[in-house]
Amino acid sequence: MGMIIYVYKNPHRHDTTRGGITHRYTDLCVVNCRGNFEPKKHRPAVMLVDDRPMGKPYPKLVPAYEREKGTGDWLRSKEDLMFGGNYAGCSDSRFRDFCAENNGGPYGMLPVFDRIEHEPAGSNRRLIRWP
Repeated sequence: MGMIIYVYKNPHRHDTTRGGITHRYTDLCVVNCRGNFEPKKHRPAVMLVDDRPMGKPYPKLVPAYEREKGTGDWLRSKEDLMFGGNYAGCSDSRFRDFCAENNGGPYGMLPVFDRIEHEPAGSNRRLIRWP
């Protein structure tokens, strides 16, 4: 079970995610946050992670997948992802509290790392090609 959050992006800008989830969806479900909702086809799963790349807190959202269907055991995406230019969050204080508990700060909006610069080996994922 997770919490629904919403994607915030500039509607007048082209897709900088190269086909990432924030380009295709407006709602996301944070599966490692307490809540009453499940990911759906129209609301994909994401996880809040903080891998502290420079030794300081850097919370972000990354796509997630279920290890085994129906188990509720979620893992972060294995792809090398980078910030695609879009944010996600909500006004629910439970989300802000969850961020504070796990990352040391009361965030209500987080960057979504959903941009892929290359096609992973063996992937059939179609990426947007820049001219």
